[in-house]
Amino acid sequence: METPASPSSLSQHLPIRTKDSNGLQQPDPAQSAEEADKEPANTENPQSEAKEGEDDERMTTTVDWVEPEPKKKKKRKTRPKSKRGKNKPTGFEEFYVDAPITPEEHKEERSIYDVERPIIHRMEDAILRFQKNRRIESERREIFTKYLSYGGVDVGPKMFGGVDDRELQEMDSEQILMARGQTSIRQDRADLAVDFNAVVKGYLTSFFPFYFNPETEDMVKLATVTIRNFLSYILYHDVCPEYKENIDEARTSCDIAGKELWNNQQITAEGPGNFNTAASTLFGGFFFDLYVEDNKWENTKDETFRMSNDIARKVVKFALAGTGSNEQAIRFQELANTNALRAMRVEDIDGFEVTTVILPDDKTREFYQTHASDLYPVGRLLARAYRDPGKPGFDLSPEESLEWENGGAPMHEFEFFLEESLLKYCYPGMKVMTSVWELNCGLHFFDEIFTAYSSLYTVLFNDLMLGWKKPKDLRGGGDDGDEEVDGHEKECDSKEAEDGDIEQTL
Repeated sequence: METPASPSSLSQHLPIRTKDSNGLQQPDPAQSAEEADKEPANTENPQSEAKEGEDDERMTTTVDWVEPEPKKKKKRKTRPKSKRGKNKPTGFEEFYVDAPITPEEHKEERSIYDVERPIIHRMEDAILRFQKNRRIESERREIFTKYLSYGGVDVGPKMFGGVDDRELQEMDSEQILMARGQTSIRQDRADLAVDFNAVVKGYLTSFFPFYFNPETEDMVKLATVTIRNFLSYILYHDVCPEYKENIDEARTSCDIAGKELWNNQQITAEGPGNFNTAASTLFGGFFFDLYVEDNKWENTKDETFRMSNDIARKVVKFALAGTGSNEQAIRFQELANTNALRAMRVEDIDGFEVTTVILPDDKTREFYQTHASDLYPVGRLLARAYRDPGKPGFDLSPEESLEWENGGAPMHEFEFFLEESLLKYCYPGMKVMTSVWELNCGLHFFDEIFTAYSSLYTVLFNDLMLGWKKPKDLRGGGDDGDEEVDGHEKECDSKEAEDGDIEQTL
């Protein structure tokens, strides 16, 4: 059995360095003696040799690697609304009024809004100052800029009108306001008619519901309050005194539209009511054959309640008994017994216009409470036929077209049954776009509601002019498109003069 070698014998053959108490490796004595015999004698100072030895020891010192700590991202504190300016007055509050004008400001405004100046220049200055004195947020700004565009004002950055900070420092406040403005009115629109009221009615009743589709009452008020505030600003600063009465009418139109637009949205969403749904289910229309008996087919994703034929018969019979006249009930019963009830759609109309709203009386409510407590009391809605001027005309023969132009178009009168929960949204002058059906017993009912318009419903050519660009002359070969086809510009100008409904400004 072999004995283990002693450490002294191993040290003679292995180049092992021991460590001192400080963790530094000590040189091997045998190896250092051999190196001393080979090397010549060193005649240098022993102190320098000691320093070199210390440097060598420092160079062979082991260093532990330490991973750098990642830098912590500073959390960005959200500033409160008060410091972000969100609680500051916007200028559109209910009881907000502009501050009194100083004599210096009045003198300046008299020179800016001088009646001798063209109205397009006065309106440009008024729009810039209105935007400067109001805090217009993003949603309100979008509604307001669309209103300006609808009224003939160009909204957007001005071509070649950019300025840098150095140029801004050399300008006064008036020049800075003009440089930063993004609204202008082209000179070629100076000859167009100016009608503030017509533009307000056209924008709020025709363009605004279609483009923005307001889903809340606050959205409706946002539009009406913004436009009314702008019109009040024009009156307060006496921008165009020659149109004072017209601007007052426009402000009244804003008040009316603010009440009616939300009712239109509600009746469109909740209509046509139980009675009209029942009649459409039984006699033809959108809801005819829409319900499958005994729930043989069911769409789990569709939570819409579909009325069965039995429930539809109950709704129609109780409406006739509680609200209809004796003649209507007797005639309906006679035709029902012989299975001769038929419904025909009224042609050549787009809907109806409400003339009278008759709520159910106490006797009718008591009748429903006693005999059909699960049904809603039904009132009456008197209306007349309506044709939408914003839609294409009907396909008529030349004789019929001439007759209609002379006022000979048939004007049907209707009497509808409608639940009290929907009658509260109706008002005289409301236009409801829907299909109207007539039973051979004299009853009328309407189908699915497509849309509803205000009593101020106005259709202008301004809807078509939004985004319109002058056609380019491809025959001339020019790239700028400034040149017009011979006679084309004159034809456009003459057509605009004939179309008196094209309004220019606001």
